[in-house]
Amino acid sequence: MGLSISRSIVSAHGGELRYENLSPGAIFQFTLLIAVGKPG
Repeated sequence: MGLSISRSIVSAHGGELRYENLSPGAIFQFTLLIAVGKPG
């Protein structure tokens, strides 16, 4: 459930969530877009 929530939040902000299964463990990475310029 936590991964699903994380994916929804990242996606809602125009980002991407990636993961890689390792033995043992896993790597989770996400990217988000950055707005450049004046706010508003």
